[in-house]
Amino acid sequence: MNEQEKDLEKCEQDLFETLMSLILYLNSNGMNLDGIKEMIDMKIKNAFEMYEAFQIKEKFDKEHKSEKWSWKDD
Repeated sequence: MNEQEKDLEKCEQDLFETLMSLILYLNSNGMNLDGIKEMIDMKIKNAFEMYEAFQIKEKFDKEHKSEKWSWKDD
């Protein structure tokens, strides 16, 4: 497994753990699972729309002169 694949695997695991914590928190505080799923689906859709509309990657590349962003804690 190369470094990029390791980074992707870590990112996926971090996202999974964050989502599981969020689901547990919301469900423990009275929100039903269908409502949580709908909310997460809407937020993910909105995030991708905003990412494209606000040209997030292009702005990041310009500000950081195309440096690679690392998922790892330094």
